[in-house]
Amino acid sequence: MQAVAFLFSLVCLHFLQDACGHDAQVAKRYTVNLDVEPEKRWVHVAKDYTAFIPELRDALLHYLPKDLLGVAEIVGAALDSYIPQPYAREMKGLSSAFNISLGETVLLNIAYDISAFCTSIVAQTENGTIIHGRNLDYSMASFLRNITVVVDFQSKGKTVYTGTTYVGYVGLLTGQRPNTFTVSLDERNKGAWWMNLIAAVAEGARFTSFLLRDTLAQDGITFSAAVSKLANTPVIAPSYLTVGGVGPNEGAVITRGRTHAVDVWYLNVSDNRWFLVETNYDHWTSPPPSDDRRYILYFVAVELCTYI
Repeated sequence: MQAVAFLFSLVCLHFLQDACGHDAQVAKRYTVNLDVEPEKRWVHVAKDYTAFIPELRDALLHYLPKDLLGVAEIVGAALDSYIPQPYAREMKGLSSAFNISLGETVLLNIAYDISAFCTSIVAQTENGTIIHGRNLDYSMASFLRNITVVVDFQSKGKTVYTGTTYVGYVGLLTGQRPNTFTVSLDERNKGAWWMNLIAAVAEGARFTSFLLRDTLAQDGITFSAAVSKLANTPVIAPSYLTVGGVGPNEGAVITRGRTHAVDVWYLNVSDNRWFLVETNYDHWTSPPPSDDRRYILYFVAVELCTYI
């Protein structure tokens, strides 16, 4: 049975509208040309958002640990030693376009790996279609909605992969490779922020958002190969990676430690496991009473798939 993978965002937009009291808005769409020098790839995007950067920097400094800017400046001073290519060069291009320091650019790009709360769901409908949805539960959502963009990463005039991201952030938290797989990243709260940074430096770990781009960009990759790569590549911080494919039962939630996966949870329609929900807690444990997102998503999944 043939199926098509979607990044299903309508439910997420509905919740944002209700929670924040704002109408859902459609993100601007851009093309990033992977065939040009990395320093030039994001310049056209940056020019449209230069006015937002001071407010974004102030917001990050308000919500993130106070010592983090100093750490970011150290990384920025030796960017090529800490950040893999082509991401270091892309950051340099953004730094120049925004007229901010490399340290401040680094800050924009490590914020997620420090702290965030998110929700993802992957499901299979009765006709075999795989649906993948997510939202990002940041405290500064009312501002971030203004700098959210959809980016088509292209080579030789064709889209290799697509992602939803924030302006100034060269990694991806959400992405899809056409007719192959989708992926979303959620925080797993294990380890202090300084432990995550030390892991990146001392253990050669990658920023998880860069791993998403690397995986999406890989020629000939399959759903199974994507799950394996996302599960086994050392990363800067524990996380949850939700992956959707294009065939029956091609849905998984990867529970990551910094060095490897501690669990991979798959769709299994024959066992009545036709959807998987991940908030920010290990799926085999109960969430705290103060956070009922998991149970809300259970209800939404049942209601949604009744009408598909």
